Amino acid sequence: MEYKNKVAIILKKLDQSKPKDKQKTLDSLYLYLLEQDDDSINRNLCFKVASSYYSIGKYDKFLKVTRKVNDWAIKDKDTVHIAKSLYYIGDYHENKSQLDSAFSYYSQSEKIYSKNKDTLNSGKTALYKAGILFDAGNFTSSEIETVNALRLLLKTTNTRLIYESYNLLALSLKELNNSEKSLEYFDLAQRQLDKLEKENYPKDKIERSRIAIINNMGRVYEKIKNYKEAIGLYNKALQTKNLKQNHPQSYAMLLDNLAYSKMKANKFNGVTHLLFESLRIRDSLHFKVGVVSSKINIGEYYLYMKDTTKALPYLKEGYILSKKIKSSPNAIQSLKLLMQNDSKNKIYYSKLYIKINDSIQKLERLTRNKFARIAYETDQIEEKNEILSKRNTNIIFGYGLILFLLGVFFVIYRLKSKNKELFFIKKQQEANEKIYQLMLHQQSETEQARTEERNRIAKELHDGIVNSIFTTRFNLIQLDPNQIDKKEQLVKELEKTENEIRRVSHDLTQNLLFEDKTLPEIITTLVESQKNQNNTKFDLSVDKYIDWSLVSSDYKIHIYRIIQEAIQNVNKYSKAERCHIMLLKTANKITIRVWDNGIGFNPEKVKQGIGLKNIKDRTKSLNGEIKITSSTGNSTTIEIIF
Repeated sequence: MEYKNKVAIILKKLDQSKPKDKQKTLDSLYLYLLEQDDDSINRNLCFKVASSYYSIGKYDKFLKVTRKVNDWAIKDKDTVHIAKSLYYIGDYHENKSQLDSAFSYYSQSEKIYSKNKDTLNSGKTALYKAGILFDAGNFTSSEIETVNALRLLLKTTNTRLIYESYNLLALSLKELNNSEKSLEYFDLAQRQLDKLEKENYPKDKIERSRIAIINNMGRVYEKIKNYKEAIGLYNKALQTKNLKQNHPQSYAMLLDNLAYSKMKANKFNGVTHLLFESLRIRDSLHFKVGVVSSKINIGEYYLYMKDTTKALPYLKEGYILSKKIKSSPNAIQSLKLLMQNDSKNKIYYSKLYIKINDSIQKLERLTRNKFARIAYETDQIEEKNEILSKRNTNIIFGYGLILFLLGVFFVIYRLKSKNKELFFIKKQQEANEKIYQLMLHQQSETEQARTEERNRIAKELHDGIVNSIFTTRFNLIQLDPNQIDKKEQLVKELEKTENEIRRVSHDLTQNLLFEDKTLPEIITTLVESQKNQNNTKFDLSVDKYIDWSLVSSDYKIHIYRIIQEAIQNVNKYSKAERCHIMLLKTANKITIRVWDNGIGFNPEKVKQGIGLKNIKDRTKSLNGEIKITSSTGNSTTIEIIF
């Protein structure tokens, strides 16, 4: 799992990087992940890379990574990641304003989430579908889809999505002129914002949402011509602390709507300032939809003031700009006012109004039909997939039954053969062990004889020669004092000889501690002789500070057999490139460690064979402890301390 931690650390540090460096880092990460195994962990990391691409505006790369994950998930029949990848692709198309494609992918994702009984994600995708329907002007279908989403999301604890559902439902009802219900759901949405505040949701987002809800409630009151309530709500929102600095676009919108309601209520005091201040801010922000709205409202204001000369230019500018940005509602509004007040061009504007109005109605019908068709086709695909799935299941079941019966016969045959093979292997192992015990016993006796002989020689050197030389040195000291040079020379020579003999005597005894290399040599021969079909490279490390003379023959047999069995398991099952065998000394204990970088196994689930049982039995005989560390897809370590 090292690569998972590595990718997670890089992604965590990504926020601190420059925009150019972010893209380069993500490109490198993606190429790195393509080289890893296709599993759920790798797919999750790819999703994180895709999300990072989306956050820096690299939407095409976001789509590329997501489609790759989708291909992997389909191949692996991973429905969780198939659903998530379809949902991500829907996000891409929604960002590109390709609403029909976004709706289609969200629908496919929702179907899978629903089958998996994933209530939260089913509700979320249904809510996003409802949002697309609202953006397309299909308010009735949006209301129905939002109710479906809300029914699911209310079973979860996701306050934010429940808030979004209430808010979208209120907006749909507002457009459908169901003002009373719209206000009820706006009120429910505000209560969810209160919950989000307690859940420490970002204050900036909560504040922006509150402003939007109050503004939308004001628009509802405008629709039912209750301008007094609308004015009160706009003023309430405008009292938000640092509104102009923190949310200039919302501030401009509230100014424009307040001016419009005051104008409709025949309260013209300060309206001119509000309208032109809103226009100035929107123009500075390059908010074109807002600029159109402001120009049309200014034109309408001058009409209220019966100043047609000033009104018409603003209305015409509003119409031209609404055509450029393809804002049909604003185009209709401006044309309606021009048609009613520009007497010279009344026929011209009337024709345009009828033409655009008809095209809008036609487009709405086509849009409704398109989304209905997408929903129908998604259901049809689902039904076909179910039929094919059932057919494939029957075929698979039939073949499976045949294979099962063949497998049963094969297993019975193999078990009989295996039992015979195991019987002969056991006999051979017993014979090998007896031979090895005899070899070690013979070796032990030889070493004992050598030790006794060396001790005897050391004793003779020390007790005989050293004492004799000491006596000679003593006698030499008694020589005539006049022979000083000769005496000193002889004394030094004898001292030198005495020290040399003492050193030899000491070395003869001391070297026995490090003489016994027989077991390491046998293990070295065993390791060097290993070959398998995976071309595993075997390494051996033996701690030079282990005193093998203190280890009994029986213990040596157990050590050798444990290593032999561990190596045999590596050859049979691990598919490893490397295997390292270590004999270490720690304090007064010896550690046997066998590590390989193979496919690993689950020690809890895997059926323990004779080999593993033998290793554990021999560990028990050594009065030691065994620790097996492994998991599927990872390396394996067997460690025995005694």
